Amino acid sequence: PPGWVFPNPLGRKPDQGNTASVIPAVGTISAGSESQAVRNAVYDAPPNAPASATLTANESTDVVIPSTSGANVVGGAGQVNVSDMTDRSFDAARGESQTISPPGSRLVFSDRPLPGDASVFSDRPPDEIPLELPLEPLVEEARTGRLLFSVGVNSDAGVMGSAIIEEQNFDWTRWPRSWRDIVEGKAWRGAGQRFRLEAVPGSRVHRYMISFSDPYFMNRNVTFGLSGFYYRRDYYEYLEERVGGRVVFGYQFTHDLSGTIAYRGSDIQISDPISTPWGIPPTIEAALGTNILHGFEIALTHDTRDNSFLPTEGHFFQIAFEQVVGTYDYPRVELDYRRYFALRQRPDGSGRHVLGLASRFAVTGDDTPVYDHYFAGGTSSLRGFDYRGASPREYGIAVGGHCLVLASAEYMFPITADDMVRGLIFCDTGTVEPTIDSWDQRYRVSLGFGLRLVIPAMGPAPIAFDFGFPVSEEPGDENRVFNFFIGFLR
Repeated sequence: PPGWVFPNPLGRKPDQGNTASVIPAVGTISAGSESQAVRNAVYDAPPNAPASATLTANESTDVVIPSTSGANVVGGAGQVNVSDMTDRSFDAARGESQTISPPGSRLVFSDRPLPGDASVFSDRPPDEIPLELPLEPLVEEARTGRLLFSVGVNSDAGVMGSAIIEEQNFDWTRWPRSWRDIVEGKAWRGAGQRFRLEAVPGSRVHRYMISFSDPYFMNRNVTFGLSGFYYRRDYYEYLEERVGGRVVFGYQFTHDLSGTIAYRGSDIQISDPISTPWGIPPTIEAALGTNILHGFEIALTHDTRDNSFLPTEGHFFQIAFEQVVGTYDYPRVELDYRRYFALRQRPDGSGRHVLGLASRFAVTGDDTPVYDHYFAGGTSSLRGFDYRGASPREYGIAVGGHCLVLASAEYMFPITADDMVRGLIFCDTGTVEPTIDSWDQRYRVSLGFGLRLVIPAMGPAPIAFDFGFPVSEEPGDENRVFNFFIGFLR
């Protein structure tokens, strides 16, 4: 029959009571149409699907697919990892992770060309395309629930600890029928939903959050997310506390293009303002007390990066519009664009030298209060300046502004052969203005260098050390040569 056939070489029988340990006797991935080959394939399996598997093509197999749209799949002994029973798209050319769930799950293959030799691919008319590919499933059970403890410190937020309970294969409808279901991990599991409970106390920042998301809401290509939070931040200028929640719906138009609509609601308390010889800055004084916020946002995102923590190629583009009502009414528009170029690499693809370019533009309405103002300075914006240190001021106190422009160029290169230590040089530029029409040549520029350390035992985010030196600044700006971020996760 057409499609990809999955035999059951291990000879195991389905476990009727434990979805996480089931191996299907036979499964088939069939192409949506011959002209598209396996670009949009559907996994057709018995209701009891494997929790995880590694699909490995036989060594003698060459995958031949049409290239009318540039679709590519690894040939020869290529591997595609399948894990966690979570529904998501993946790039077969890069061997990314993809879920197999019960019947109807989609495997979406990338249109991006493979690096290196493409001789294993051939342009052939649809009627000559072989529609059967033997694959051997190597099944390994996956752990989808996690209990995480971490300690982190960075120059912007101080010292923080966190405790996180997370389940990536959550099922809110599968309530336990006995204590045994809880002990054996069968309760609230099996639907590919995600649940997260997070507590992050710190010296300056406190955050407590509960969130739920469903990547295929009501068995459609629609994401749904719901979260509630308590947030407290002790700024130098004032104390801010927020209690609220967020609801989001998203749609994945293509492998890289997605759109979202979201609502956020918060009760915001501003207190303990700083006092100067001239009194409390008017912008801060106007927001003191309790404020109600309701925000309605629509966003479009195009993301082709190969890695969200240390990307080496691809781009990220997002445009978002939000209308806020409540104690204050104002619109917000934000554009974010980042592009990454792999300039050099070793023959095996490691040791990449990467040029990264980033820009951000944001503007908010004239009625925007201080707690939704834009600020610049610190690890994530203008290195070489203190946190919020390159922002408009009143009475010498940073109060932020309504318009933000940032741009950055960064060249990253490997220092060690295993890519665990990377060096970088950078140039950060930007400004924050009181309003979009109040430009007054207040553009800041900083140059610097840094290190990125990747330690697997401490989580996917690298440890960052940056040394920045302002070469263009404004009177009143606060500088900081050294910025850092250190996190530890177990």
